Amino acid sequence: MSIQHHGKYWFLLGGMTIGLGLYVGVCLIILDVLITPQMIHTYRLPIELGFVGAKTLNFESASDGITLRGWIVPTNEKKQVVVLIHGIHGYAWDCQAPDYVKAYNKAGIDVFLFDLRGHGRSEGEHLGLGLTERGDVRAAIDTLLERGYKPGHIGLHGSSYGASVALLAAAQIGEVGAVVADSAYATVIDVVGGELERRTGLPSGLAVLFQPGLNFLALLKYSLDIDKSAPEDAIGEISPRPILLIHGIEDTIIPHENAHRLKAAAGPATELWLIPGDHIEGVRLNMSCGDESPTNQDFLRKVTRFFTNNLGG
Repeated sequence: MSIQHHGKYWFLLGGMTIGLGLYVGVCLIILDVLITPQMIHTYRLPIELGFVGAKTLNFESASDGITLRGWIVPTNEKKQVVVLIHGIHGYAWDCQAPDYVKAYNKAGIDVFLFDLRGHGRSEGEHLGLGLTERGDVRAAIDTLLERGYKPGHIGLHGSSYGASVALLAAAQIGEVGAVVADSAYATVIDVVGGELERRTGLPSGLAVLFQPGLNFLALLKYSLDIDKSAPEDAIGEISPRPILLIHGIEDTIIPHENAHRLKAAAGPATELWLIPGDHIEGVRLNMSCGDESPTNQDFLRKVTRFFTNNLGG
């Protein structure tokens, strides 16, 4: 082989090595963004919000034993209870939580809130793409069962990332009687694609190019199997229990096409409710986190009636 051919070979090999390095680097950055929450250091506690009857309940995750901080806000009924699961970069008592708690308590439904791992006052540094969080929800439900709540009388109400966690958890936890999933994604790659398009203007379909790298690195570094983290694949296992899917038709974070796919993969007891607005803006306008959404009252009536009718028969 001539020196010229040798040069082309090494040039090609060098180009492939650089390309692979760039690919792995980009995948690592994406993975880091996916699993690293942005810590909030200013928290509102229930007593500051007027919920003087709220009781703190610390419990350990069924996944890895880390300590999670939760609160229960009881009523005099103590027959039905809803577990609220907040979104990424949030915490249990975020701007929407007081509206939910007041509406559910008024209807005689107790509420259990907790900070997801890596958020608020709970332990943990990384998210689990909904996989590890299934053990967090399992432990929350076990805590409620120990306090006398009965299987089928426990509901999950998740928002954004929390909605996807709720669907993944309910698929494995038979004691869950019904689920409200507000603005859930269908797969993790849909989230990557949405962020790619929103931040760079590139087509969201390019995200599939990073899927092999993300799958490999998530398994290698964190023992997370992204292929098993898709609510779209899990939602059918919740049937015949009822699900209420809610999604904003102007959602720029997780496009409402995700909701249609989830509905198509779900059982017959699943309802899809499309509402005006952007991402999780059914109760509070997400960007200001203070202004009441135009759909606030309709939203609260809808979810309250849903759980009243579907928890414990």
